[in-house]
Amino acid sequence: MAEARPGPPAGLQLSALPDHSPLLQPSLAELRRRARAAGAPAGLLRSTDAFLLRFLRARDFDLDLAWRDSFPLKVRGIHLINEPIIFHAVFSMIKPFLTEKIKERIHMHGTNYKRSLHQHFPDILPLEYGGEQFSMEDICQEWTNFVMKSENYLSSISQIIQ
Repeated sequence: MAEARPGPPAGLQLSALPDHSPLLQPSLAELRRRARAAGAPAGLLRSTDAFLLRFLRARDFDLDLAWRDSFPLKVRGIHLINEPIIFHAVFSMIKPFLTEKIKERIHMHGTNYKRSLHQHFPDILPLEYGGEQFSMEDICQEWTNFVMKSENYLSSISQIIQ
């Protein structure tokens, strides 16, 4: 029976290491190499190790995933209402460069948006957009209350970032 050799750490093993660990340097160097090869803007190449490590940890140090799917948020849908007619022309030029998944997630509702928005968001639309339960004022007050209750948490994460 062959013995398992302890190779270089990967994925979750790398995520568990402290930022200053020398074992993280090859991943950082590879990410910067790929950025240079792709002609990335100088600002990205000057990103701090701490920034790049947060980026890599969010992807379990999977460099292929990090490079291929590096958009920093998950887009479930982009909904435009009252968009100018020029948006349709611009979108038709951009559309060939988008993945099918992203194309399906972009919705232009135009000026007759109440019915089409209701198809996508039947339970959360405010009264002003065809909803049935809450007004924009109610929703804004709810968010204000939530943020105020989260003051200690928000303060603590802002100190970590600085």
